Amino acid sequence: MSTFGSELARLMEARGIGVRELARAVPCNPGHISNLRCGKARPSAELAAALDEALGAGGSLAGLVSAGPVVPDGDLGLIELARRAEASDLGAGTLELLQVSADTMCRDYPVVAPQVLSARAGECLRYVTGLLGKRVTLAQHRELLVVAGWLSALLACTLYDAGDASAAETARSMTRQFGDHAGHSELVAWSFEIAAWYALVEGRFPETVALCEAGLAHAGLSNAAVQLTLQAARAYARMADEQAVTILAAGKQILSGVPVPDHPEHHFVFDRDKYEFYAATIYTWLGSDDRAAEENAREVVARCHGPGGTVIWPTRLSTTLVNLGQIAGRRGDLDQAVGLGEESLRCGRRSAELLPRATELERRLRARYGPERLVREYGELLHDELRALPAGSARNLQDVVRRRMNGKELP
Repeated sequence: MSTFGSELARLMEARGIGVRELARAVPCNPGHISNLRCGKARPSAELAAALDEALGAGGSLAGLVSAGPVVPDGDLGLIELARRAEASDLGAGTLELLQVSADTMCRDYPVVAPQVLSARAGECLRYVTGLLGKRVTLAQHRELLVVAGWLSALLACTLYDAGDASAAETARSMTRQFGDHAGHSELVAWSFEIAAWYALVEGRFPETVALCEAGLAHAGLSNAAVQLTLQAARAYARMADEQAVTILAAGKQILSGVPVPDHPEHHFVFDRDKYEFYAATIYTWLGSDDRAAEENAREVVARCHGPGGTVIWPTRLSTTLVNLGQIAGRRGDLDQAVGLGEESLRCGRRSAELLPRATELERRLRARYGPERLVREYGELLHDELRALPAGSARNLQDVVRRRMNGKELP
């Protein structure tokens, strides 16, 4: 309570009130006032309020009393501070349950509709940020920041998949902030990767590369490092730059140093099958070896199915089918190209990449084959999909496709 004593002494001096005069005004024993002023005694809440009134302190003295118990000097003071650092309003096991919940939602990303997952992740994030204002230990505070960071990263992806780019960018920025506050470099790296993904989907390919390079400065040897490297490779492939092959190999080298995940379905880990998926996409976009690209893509399609033909990777499957449609169109097989394009739209859960890529396929088929019946039918199916989108999202998608199809890309 030395702060209380210092403030009391300051107020008494400022108002020209001595110990005895103040003691009579309260009333109180003058010796007790002297001890309070020297920090040798602790006032009760009632006495602090009376001193406040007598000195016209506006509640400042009472506030110092309610701020907490006295901390002794010396070793006992350090022990008391350590005890307070361990005090927490977080119940036993609560943090672990929150970590499990966030992890489960990240593992649900491949199969749960983005609107549903956004609602779940948003509710959990609000709960976690509420806990950050409670009394928690320093270690718990950091872990809550990390959980909030993963939830924000998930929201950034699901909101973008659902077509809410503005809210998605807010969530992505939150990921960066939580990562910075927690000193969690991989979360920071993922915030750059998510921004790179946005840029790739929207046809801003040089920016994609720049964001990946910035993210790699934070990533170390991690799942984020693999993802950032392969996103850069995809951007180079869209620019018809053979650097894509070199960077693809670099991504494989990084992947070899990352542990095999227990749960490959987790959105923020990089499983080995995902590498093959990206490789198939990169070779398809480069267009330099369609035979190898098709073999790779068909292997990815096979791995997207589980026992009994169940689709376990719907977003991965849908975009790979578009790749195969692109290859079929280039070799002159219009029937197969349209069939694959239509099948891609029936895979279930979709990512933000699907409709832009399916629309690209339709435009390239129209440019090559003209007003063929199959091309018209595929175009009508896509237009039905676009009419189902909010007006703003539909216009934005058309702009995205224009950007993606301008420039040197996709032979």
